Amino acid sequence: MPVILRLAAFALISGLIATPVSAYDVLVSVTGSLYGNTCTVSVDSKEITVPLGTIATRQFGESGAVSNVKTPFSINLEDCGPTFSGVKISFTGTPDTHNPELLKTEDNGATGVAVQLLDNRSVAIPLGTSTEAYGSAGAESVQMKFFARLAANGEAVNPGSVSAVATWVMEYQ
Repeated sequence: MPVILRLAAFALISGLIATPVSAYDVLVSVTGSLYGNTCTVSVDSKEITVPLGTIATRQFGESGAVSNVKTPFSINLEDCGPTFSGVKISFTGTPDTHNPELLKTEDNGATGVAVQLLDNRSVAIPLGTSTEAYGSAGAESVQMKFFARLAANGEAVNPGSVSAVATWVMEYQ
């Protein structure tokens, strides 16, 4: 019997002795910065007037004919954030009744023509369609070059003044 008591006493004493346990206090510190990838529109690009000049009606003998005059204009962005990686542009406005890819000219002016917008390589930009991305990653500023010209829309061409309004929309990459 004494043996059994010793075992019981040993079991009781070993239960009171603490076995080593690992415990840690953990502190996770998370830091960072949030930058916008947007730019500011330059003052010279907030309202742009593109003079198309005086163009003869004979240049528009058939539907789709375009003016030999294409006027360049630029949209300039500045103060681009460090995460800037490019921007696409699309133009919106009232589409021409006969060709919705073109910008309708104001009523009570020339008829049979509409405004065609072109990218920096002189490729037509249909209304509502995004261009390829302009600018490079990390650029501080971006100059985007475009052109405007008149195009015959299929209606009879009659002389008169030409005026149209487009809005441009930026899509950051």
